[in-house]
Amino acid sequence: MEIKVWVPTESDAQDVRNLAAERRAKAEALHGLCQEIPQVTPQTEARIAHAIAEYGSAAYITPSGAVLDLMTQLANEGDLEAFSRAWVILSRAKPANASFVAAAACSKIMNYLVRHQGISPIAFENWSQANPDWRQDLKRAIRDPAQFGNVIETMVEAIQQKAAN
Repeated sequence: MEIKVWVPTESDAQDVRNLAAERRAKAEALHGLCQEIPQVTPQTEARIAHAIAEYGSAAYITPSGAVLDLMTQLANEGDLEAFSRAWVILSRAKPANASFVAAAACSKIMNYLVRHQGISPIAFENWSQANPDWRQDLKRAIRDPAQFGNVIETMVEAIQQKAAN
């Protein structure tokens, strides 16, 4: 979240900058985030923390490359709750990049449906055309890890039903 504040002196401006830097560093260090989301396993927490620590790494073509790779791995493992939790934690640690990663998550879920749920690309495309808001719905759903898997399951059922008709 970006906040703009008017202050009367340069000294006050520096105080605000220092506070902002301190809070940003705290968020990026992930202190307290896993207490807010207690269902994260220690292994998943470590994987997420490592991916976020790699934010901006030259090893990737995008600053969030390590997180996107992790989300692909989690989808391939069928761990949709951890997939969603990775996004939630990233959105707290790197809020400016959360929308970009949520948009990329849509493609990752589409690949998951095709590769792991037996959805044909044609069936997905037909359903997608009939449900043009699916990306926005998925971006909202990713915010709730406890329900994210249910949302994906509902998508699978709807796609299969449309393909059967």
